[in-house]
Amino acid sequence: MINVHSAYYHTIRDTVRFYFEKILNMPVEVELADKGVILNFKMIGGLNDDWEICAALILFYLWKMKEYNIQLTYNLKNNPPLISDFINKYLTAGDGLPNMVSWIKENSAHAEEIFLLWNQKQIIQIALEFYAGEKYCSDFYHLAPQYVKLINGNIDQESILLDPKLVKIIRKYWVGIFTGRGRAETNYILQKLDWLKWIPPEAVITLDSGIKKPSALGLNILRSRFQSKIGLYIGDTMDDFLTVENLNQEHKETKFLSAIVAGNDLFEKKEKGRIFLPRGLDLLSEDVNQLLLLLDNIRSGCAP
Repeated sequence: MINVHSAYYHTIRDTVRFYFEKILNMPVEVELADKGVILNFKMIGGLNDDWEICAALILFYLWKMKEYNIQLTYNLKNNPPLISDFINKYLTAGDGLPNMVSWIKENSAHAEEIFLLWNQKQIIQIALEFYAGEKYCSDFYHLAPQYVKLINGNIDQESILLDPKLVKIIRKYWVGIFTGRGRAETNYILQKLDWLKWIPPEAVITLDSGIKKPSALGLNILRSRFQSKIGLYIGDTMDDFLTVENLNQEHKETKFLSAIVAGNDLFEKKEKGRIFLPRGLDLLSEDVNQLLLLLDNIRSGCAP
């Protein structure tokens, strides 16, 4: 419903660069977190939000730096092993940051040095500051910026994808939201969409609940509240797909369909098609408006 790609990509990029330049005092000669690199991590699942992706990317580069004695960030990005090789060899779908941390602790001879340089709490705070800016940091995360002195954060780059005329289609169904955002941040988005006036609080499960994707619990709570035996969950990451997969495996009496919005970036569309379709994804759409129109046509019996 909201185009978050630019905001989150810029936040991850800015956080990784800032950490190496300002915290580790390493000159950055090349973009360490370009779209391809970020997408590699987003597609493995288990990284519940983009702040964890920041931490995972930095941890990967620190592991590589110590493991292969690499001093320059240009070589850090371009010398083997590439991130895709590391993921394919050592991580599987749904493996998150804790599993990555455990693997490095168990397998790297330089683990102590790596974790002296890697401060997850600090990385996440920097990411939150880049995203929310001074304008929203206190409201969203109850913190005062310590590192990034920006009034307006990357959140200001977010835009509404949903055609307002299609809200009437959405409201034909029970609508629930299971998100990795916190409640205050989610309410900001719902206000931006003008949904706060009609979607009840009990239909929204946020990070404040302590439930994280790809756990099926959040989606199952919504299913129970709506007494639904069939549903559709729309997302854009591996965690969204795995959430539906886990729900269907745990609750055989229900059938939820998974829909992934690929966006209009050609590289990302190809990658999402390559990754999700062989796994049994039900619907892959370029944007959410196409998806809603298809649902409306199916409901009215006019689908091709």
